[in-house]
Amino acid sequence: MTRILLHGAGRMARRVLALIREAENLECVGLVSINRPDDFSEINWYSSLEATDTAAELLIDFTLPGGTRAAAHWCARQQVAMLSGTTGLGKEDDEALRDAALKVPVLWAPNLSRGVALTTELVRRAAEALGPQAHAAIADIHHQHKLDAPSGTALALGAAVKLGFNQSVADASTVGNVEPEYSSVREGEVIGEHTVSFAMPDERIEITHKALDRDVFARGALQAGEWLVRQRPGFYSTGDWLALN
Repeated sequence: MTRILLHGAGRMARRVLALIREAENLECVGLVSINRPDDFSEINWYSSLEATDTAAELLIDFTLPGGTRAAAHWCARQQVAMLSGTTGLGKEDDEALRDAALKVPVLWAPNLSRGVALTTELVRRAAEALGPQAHAAIADIHHQHKLDAPSGTALALGAAVKLGFNQSVADASTVGNVEPEYSSVREGEVIGEHTVSFAMPDERIEITHKALDRDVFARGALQAGEWLVRQRPGFYSTGDWLALN
């Protein structure tokens, strides 16, 4: 039985909790959020991480950057594995996660879908095969409530493009400034769509991932979390989880 502490009470936390309720090998031992939502009434609620008095093996974080940073410090002190899908992180947030990873296993990903992890690897391989002479563009479409643009997933796909371009040439410095072109649309209740295109003079390649249900992220978070609690301290990615690296 994996004991899970949820950090944040937004849409993703609700879907994660719903899937935990259906699973025989998972238990939600508490929720940390500023306010207690009505639909979490049967779960132990804490207004802050410092107020928790429950034994958790895994913290799942879907909050805002400041919350993720605090969670990383707490997990390192309490020896609790940490999985985070919070996007919009800055340098201080990244440093906090990597510092925590010296003491506990940490997995951060802007998107915890298995399909997105595979898409990211396909994009890297395509960029490596095509080289920087191809023009790369990344388009993301999300619901109107999403704050960050480009999305964290779009930026991760962009990093995969740049990594592939660098791996395709002997002198990496020649492509160090090549940035994919980003475009973002926020409309309606679109869960998440990402398309990476490689344009060449006589052909065009597009790699697309579309999320059809928010549960794909919640299910991925739980599956990755179960894997994470068995790992040594370190900073992990979805590629590590799925053995794509």
